[in-house]
Amino acid sequence: MSGQLSKHTKDKFKKLLENVGDMALKRRAKRILEELVVSDKDTILEVGCGNGYYLSLLNRLDNETKLTGIDNDSSALQAAKKIIKEKSTKLILGPAEKLPFEDNSFDKVVMSEVIEHVEDENRSLQEIHRVLKKGGVLVLTTCNLDYPYLWDPVNWTLQHFFDTHIKSGFWAGIWNQHTRMYKEEQIAQLLKIAGFKVEKVESLTSWCLPFNHYLVNFIARLFYSKKLPGSIAKGINKFESNQQSFILKFGFQLMNLYDSLNDFFPQKNGVSIFVKGIKDG
Repeated sequence: MSGQLSKHTKDKFKKLLENVGDMALKRRAKRILEELVVSDKDTILEVGCGNGYYLSLLNRLDNETKLTGIDNDSSALQAAKKIIKEKSTKLILGPAEKLPFEDNSFDKVVMSEVIEHVEDENRSLQEIHRVLKKGGVLVLTTCNLDYPYLWDPVNWTLQHFFDTHIKSGFWAGIWNQHTRMYKEEQIAQLLKIAGFKVEKVESLTSWCLPFNHYLVNFIARLFYSKKLPGSIAKGINKFESNQQSFILKFGFQLMNLYDSLNDFFPQKNGVSIFVKGIKDG
């Protein structure tokens, strides 16, 4: 799909994502934007919107879309309200398993890094299928059980040699707060059972820096606790397109260069799985 995008659209996506220091998030967001194919007047729902990153991203596309986010975490929604300035964006408290919307309400649905948290994965996907219009699109990402060793060496070693993992806390790494993780065929099958035609299944981000998950987690904690210097915090704020200092820009260029190995030498495994499903009937 990305090859079909205009240069103007590619440049816009690049600008929107240039302050994202988490390369895995950056790839997920890029694929979501590419495959969502946002048009004016689209009605878009984000299930598990958290603090509103994707809603903020979609708002910055400057399309006349009608955006709605739902999450079962009231504190996350409060954070989203502070970040998302557009009053037209609706934020609703509720579970993915019981969406408070009529049948055939939305053109498109985003569900990113959420399905692994919900209590009932099958019910959640059935609800998304119900509220989508015929021909509607679901773009979903989730954690990949076949993640690369360097992303989380501690849990990779525990999984492959001892069939276990650390379940909570900082060293839980990729497993932190996750009820389950998936392989490509498993998440694709769940969408099919819910009634979706699975159009694409891809593993994203095979090449990554050593202990990448822990680095991202550590910096995120500093950012949200406001312990980073102002200029650095501003330059890595994924919710805004701010100017970066020369040193920070250089650091991002190095990370992007390393991340480009994922384009030139793609592997079968990856940090995340991207799935695109279509509601046929």
